[in-house]
Amino acid sequence: MDRNFYLSSLGISVTEEYDFSYAEVHGYAEIVGCRIVFFRKNKYALLDAVDFIEIKPEEFDFCNCILEKIDFPLRFGDSFRKVREMFGKESSVDTFFEHYDRYNYFVSDDYYLSFCVENDMLTGMEIIFSPEIISEISDFR
Repeated sequence: MDRNFYLSSLGISVTEEYDFSYAEVHGYAEIVGCRIVFFRKNKYALLDAVDFIEIKPEEFDFCNCILEKIDFPLRFGDSFRKVREMFGKESSVDTFFEHYDRYNYFVSDDYYLSFCVENDMLTGMEIIFSPEIISEISDFR
């Protein structure tokens, strides 16, 4: 995955937040609307976290373009079967959300994935590379 990627390189309207908090870790974020967040502890460092929140089918093409640019192997709209084929059995499942389930993968101490699935379609994801952030969310393992 290309952790050097900046959303602003797409020529889209991006909000830059210089005092952004992601799981109690402060840093810099590029935000599109309220659904796409690219977070870095330092603006010029590698990505620490990527979050796509409740992506609607009409937004799939745009978000899939971003996933292609960062060289991520899945696309919005993919089936959960494809997620499991690529990453295996999840570490845990959150079912407290009303309309979707969230499948969590603690791949290592410095790599965490979470996939939101609605009607057997990938509709959200979170990718975390920062051991500090993973440590903050580790209560949810």
